[in-house]
Amino acid sequence: MANKTSLNAKNLEALGTARLAELLMDLCQGNAAAKRALRLALAEQGGAADVAQQVRKRLATIARSGSWLDKRRRDELLADLERQRQAIVGSIASHDGELAMELLWRFLDLAESLLDRCDDSDEAALGLFHLVSADLGRVACLAQPAPATLADQVAVALLDNDYGQYDQLIPHLSEALTPEGLLHLRQLLEAKRPPSPAQADQEDELEDLLDSELSDDELVEQLDFTEAEDGFFYISDLGGNSEPDAVVDGASEPDDDEVLDADLEPAFDDDSDPDVGQHRQAVRLAMLAIADALGDPDGYLAEYRDHHPVALKLPGIAARVAGRLTAAGRAADALLLLEAAEPYLQNRPASFLDWVDARIAALEALARPGEAQALRWSCVERSLSIRHLRDYLKALPAFEDVEAEERAFDLVFAYHSFDDALQFLHQWPDQRRAARLILARHLELDGDSYELLSAVGEALAAQQPLAATLCLRAMVDFSLDMSRSSRYKHAARHLATCSVLSAKINDWAGHEPHDSYRAHLRLTHRNKYSFWEVLGESPWRP
Repeated sequence: MANKTSLNAKNLEALGTARLAELLMDLCQGNAAAKRALRLALAEQGGAADVAQQVRKRLATIARSGSWLDKRRRDELLADLERQRQAIVGSIASHDGELAMELLWRFLDLAESLLDRCDDSDEAALGLFHLVSADLGRVACLAQPAPATLADQVAVALLDNDYGQYDQLIPHLSEALTPEGLLHLRQLLEAKRPPSPAQADQEDELEDLLDSELSDDELVEQLDFTEAEDGFFYISDLGGNSEPDAVVDGASEPDDDEVLDADLEPAFDDDSDPDVGQHRQAVRLAMLAIADALGDPDGYLAEYRDHHPVALKLPGIAARVAGRLTAAGRAADALLLLEAAEPYLQNRPASFLDWVDARIAALEALARPGEAQALRWSCVERSLSIRHLRDYLKALPAFEDVEAEERAFDLVFAYHSFDDALQFLHQWPDQRRAARLILARHLELDGDSYELLSAVGEALAAQQPLAATLCLRAMVDFSLDMSRSSRYKHAARHLATCSVLSAKINDWAGHEPHDSYRAHLRLTHRNKYSFWEVLGESPWRP
């Protein structure tokens, strides 16, 4: 028989409504979050309009607040906002999609003020707003607003996207926008685009940054902030919200057309102002998203060709555009684009594999498998790419793959980077060859490669105890030689594992047996008292 004091729905129902109401009132005392949750529940009895009134009131209160939020208060506020979101996408959306859309827009309007007054380094708050953006897309498909009207709202939002809260708005709303709305949105944004920097200025900027550690995307962002040729431009004041707070106070709401058709005024007299770069970036990213939503590879290409032509020299950007051209049946055009970026591969090694993948796809589409295979093999030679080796072997005729695989392993054993070679054999996986590599090149073991050597040591422990021991010793030696006291507990654990593994090793192949190695540590590192304390012994023990 179930315990009558257990907290479950059946036992609580037995208390009766009156008693439960009394308990809830007591529990609400001093608990604002509980009170708000109960008010929402009570409002549901009156229908969607009553729930919307409660949600609107709460969102307005949050919008007016300006105090700093520490992590605890931020998390409490996010929990509160999640309840409001559930109310919007639940009871409100099921009865009135248009009303739910209005509230979701208002919810998204909170992003800037909220993110401005908290540390969101874990992106918990931003993630909530991206979730609301997805909700807006789903609700919009049900509400079916006029595509042009929705596009007007999206345009305003995208140009006020300082924290990235609207980054996914176009993918989320593309279905509801329909091609008609997407084309209208493209026109609106094109009208608001700041002038592009002169190509010569972009070339200079690219030359300065080409060898930097910036990714190709980050480098293009820098081009957004390059000063334009005339040093002066006009921009509409689009800083308002898509759903102004005036609605809460009962004031009249300006039409979207009024906002979008605002008089042009000189906004900046120096195009190096970061706001200009932010607008360029916002328009560029939106135009790329629109092109993808429309399935328009030409539009995607044109965004770079017409505004940042030098970006097409970057292998990663060229690969992205080429992939879309190939998917649209234009592999020959894709190859031309990739060939134009090829001279820059040596400056952008991080983009090499993306460029190669795009080129392979284009060559396969053009029925040029031999060239595609040669590229795959070049990836194996250059970076020991497991994925490209598997694809290479898969494309070979029967029985030729074994010989090719052996050639690949020969490359691995001679590869200039020991860590990369070991990583390859660990992930392939081939424990026997990994052990062979370790024994042959043990002097190259880097004890600072903690994640790699820990994983390899664990994988080899059962069948290759000597190789596993050498991995563990490398980490122990590094920790002690470099006096990394934060790693001593790990080093002690590794040394204990070496002791266990030593019982499985019959031939030390010229390496120190465990007892001798341990004695050497005690002699060399006798002053590392904290290490020996972790082991629970004295370094002076004979």
